[in-house]
Amino acid sequence: MRIQDFISLTSDHKIVPVFFNESAAITIQTMEASYLGGVRIFEFVNRGSNGIETFTEAVKHFEKYPDYIIGVGTIYDSATAREFVAAGAQFIVSPGLVPELGSYCIQNNMAYIPGIATITEATTAMHLGCEMIKIFPANVIGSAFAKAVKSVLPQLAIMPTGGIIPTSNGLEEWFNAGVNCVGMGSQLFDKNKINKGDFENLQIDIQQAVDIATQLYS
Repeated sequence: MRIQDFISLTSDHKIVPVFFNESAAITIQTMEASYLGGVRIFEFVNRGSNGIETFTEAVKHFEKYPDYIIGVGTIYDSATAREFVAAGAQFIVSPGLVPELGSYCIQNNMAYIPGIATITEATTAMHLGCEMIKIFPANVIGSAFAKAVKSVLPQLAIMPTGGIIPTSNGLEEWFNAGVNCVGMGSQLFDKNKINKGDFENLQIDIQQAVDIATQLYS
């Protein structure tokens, strides 16, 4: 997926879940709950020894939802990215800025969102050809930084990730700072519900977060 198309999608879909579990079954159930809760962009986190196998299984499962945009995060090099792209990844995210990875994605017209924490990194990403950045960890850096980035690099789209709370106040803080969408992991997914297999109520939680974002910024 082209980064321009990804950024365009964030105009309508403000919440991007970020999730990892060793179990392919739990991953797929969580992704299903997310989709049914209104999510259309999902970041699979590449951790553990069976990441590519779980991702491949999930992508195959969600062929039934052609509008479900599934990408992969925690990627550190182009070799790993190439493997996930071959398995169906539609966008690539990294915790930090990796020029070699960025060059690979840009040359192959693949959406790449690098993690950054300074204006220097944001500027470096821009010169590399990146059009969207991930402020990470968002709760440590703060929404004021996003506003600062937009003031000096307005052409960059922003997806902060890490510790953002899915409430009206929590979301409003970031969107008022000018971000395009927010990545959400543990704040969005109740571990107890996942451990108990209560995906019906997990879906309700996700739907509430999506509804808040939609009501505030549609």
